[in-house]
Amino acid sequence: MIYPRCHFYSFYTNIDLSENFATEPKLPLEADTDFDKILVNFNETKPPKIGKATKIGKATKVDKATKDLTVINDKANYIERKDFEKISIKKISIIGFSFMTVLIIVIGFVLNQSINRGNSEQEKLSQELIITQLETSGKYDKVAQKMKDFNYPKKDIVNMYLENGQFVNALKADKKAITSVLDKIDTMNNKEQQKALNELKKANITSKKESPSIDLRLALLNKDIDFLKKNIKSVDSQALSDRIVKLFIDEKEYASANEQLKFFANKALDKQAKQAEHDDKKQALTNKVNELKKAVSDTQKQLDGKNTQLSDLHKQLYDLNKNDKSPDKGKHVDDKNKEIDNANKDKNKISDILKDQQGKEKEAQKAVDDFK
Repeated sequence: MIYPRCHFYSFYTNIDLSENFATEPKLPLEADTDFDKILVNFNETKPPKIGKATKIGKATKVDKATKDLTVINDKANYIERKDFEKISIKKISIIGFSFMTVLIIVIGFVLNQSINRGNSEQEKLSQELIITQLETSGKYDKVAQKMKDFNYPKKDIVNMYLENGQFVNALKADKKAITSVLDKIDTMNNKEQQKALNELKKANITSKKESPSIDLRLALLNKDIDFLKKNIKSVDSQALSDRIVKLFIDEKEYASANEQLKFFANKALDKQAKQAEHDDKKQALTNKVNELKKAVSDTQKQLDGKNTQLSDLHKQLYDLNKNDKSPDKGKHVDDKNKEIDNANKDKNKISDILKDQQGKEKEAQKAVDDFK
C-alpha cells in the first residue's frame, strides 16, 4: 500500500531520536586545543544513521509504525467505501425513482397529445367531407358558410370561389381579392376571360380605381388599340403591361410599346420590340425595292408595247405610200403620221417614267444594303 507522503514524513519526524544523540560537544577556543581528542569524542557521540534504527525483537520501529499506519488506512478506506456504497445506493434509488416519474409524465403527455391530435384530425376530416359534398353539389354559398363556421381563413373561401369560377362571389367574400381574381381570369382562354370580365363589369362590384383594370383587359381581348393607347398610364400590373406590349408589337405599334415599357420595364420585351421594329423597317425597305422592281418591269413592258406599236405604224405608213391609189391618199398618210407622232409622245413619257423608277429602285436597293 502506498501511503501519503505527508503521513510518512510525519511518522519519521515523530520518532524520538534524542536517546541516540549525546550532548553537542563544545569546541574550545584556546590556541593549544587538542583537535585529535575532540575528534575522538565526536566519533563516540555521533548520531546513528537513519534507516538503521535499534531493533526491537525482529522488527524495527520503522516497520512497526508502517504496519500501524497500514492498518489505520485500511480501516479508513473500508469505512469510506461502505459509506460510498450506502450513498450510491441511495442516489441510484432517488435517480431511478425520478426517472420513472418523468417517464410516466412524458408518456402521459405524449398519449394525451396523440389522442388530441387524433380527435383533431378526425374532426378536420369530417369538416372536409362536409365541404366537399356541398362543393360537389354546386352549393358554393353553403360551402362558404360552413367554412366560416369551421373558422377557415377568408383567403381559403376566396380560393374556393375562384376554383369554381365564382369571381363575383369571390369579390363579395373579400373585395381586396381583386388581384387574385384578375390573375385567375388571366389564365383562362380568351372566350372565358371575356365572359368573366363582363360578369364583373355588370355586377359593378369593383371600385372606380379598380374598374380600369377590367376595361383594359376587355380592350386587350378586343384589340382596341386606341383605348389601350389612351389608357397606358392606367395599367396597374407587370403582367397586364406585358400583354399589352405584346399586342402593340404584333400590331406594329412600336411607339406605343416603347411608351408602355417606360412604366413597366421588361428587358426581354424591350429587346423584342426593338428587333421587331428593326426587322419591319428592313422589310419595308425590301418591299419598296420589290415594288419598284415590279413597276420598272411593268413600265418596261409598256415601253416595249409602244415600240411595237410604232413599228406597226411605220409599216402601215409605208404601205400607204406604196399601195394607196385613192384620191384620199394624202389624208390617209397625214393621219398615219399623226398616230406615229402620238405614239412617240407616249413612248417618251413612258421612257421618262421608266428612268425615274429605275433611279428610285437603285436608291431603295442601296437603302436595303446600307441598313443595319
